[in-house]
Amino acid sequence: MIMKEIKYKLNKNKAIISKADKGNSTVVVYLDDYNRKVNEFISSNNFTTVNANIAKTLQKELRNAINECQNVIQKSKKWKLVNLNPMAPTMRGLIKVHKEGTPIRPLINWRNAPGYKLAQALVRKLTSYIALPFAYNIKNTVQLMDDLIEIPQGQYMKFASFDISSMYSNIPTGELMTILNEICNANDVDGKTTQKILRITQTLVNQNYFQLQDTIYIQNEGLAMGAPMSSILSEVYLQHMENTTIHELLKKQN
Repeated sequence: MIMKEIKYKLNKNKAIISKADKGNSTVVVYLDDYNRKVNEFISSNNFTTVNANIAKTLQKELRNAINECQNVIQKSKKWKLVNLNPMAPTMRGLIKVHKEGTPIRPLINWRNAPGYKLAQALVRKLTSYIALPFAYNIKNTVQLMDDLIEIPQGQYMKFASFDISSMYSNIPTGELMTILNEICNANDVDGKTTQKILRITQTLVNQNYFQLQDTIYIQNEGLAMGAPMSSILSEVYLQHMENTTIHELLKKQN
């Protein structure tokens, strides 16, 4: 009875219930405000629209990539990596109640996307083929506090915290492919396997699109939001930057 009353009041006031981006809380927001926040996100990013669902075209590209990468993907398992009834990834927004203006964070569901299963397989392959150093990473806040305690503290020491805005969409994918090639070589991955990994990665990176209501958007830059492989690929890029740029800065200080 209570739920029916809540739904009635939401419909009457043209409001929706949305999960907040952080804090495990729930937000009630007017539908007009929610749509405005979503449209602001769309207009402030480098997206283009297409007139038709491109899932079938991307499905064909995936099949071609799988067929060309038999030494990385077992022939008996290749069709298990294809979504038989692909659909465009769908987007919804989570309200950032901790940010000024309460913008949205896009949440894109890739589960029915053409490349979902292949992206999961790529993550497993990258994990097995390349060893990331994690030289500047921490496991949790406890390790952070332990590390900070060991640093000699002076009167003029300052602690700075930096955040990456829209990390996935800001990863330069062209540079990423070069870095991934270098890392494979450094981990003694043979040339043929490396080229197949790059082939699969490039195919998945190109499938960077999503659907919002009845419109299909193509993300022209960066990694696909919500895609299974975007996390490890962004880690590859960030750790490369840490172990080159930061390393050079430390050398200059010494």
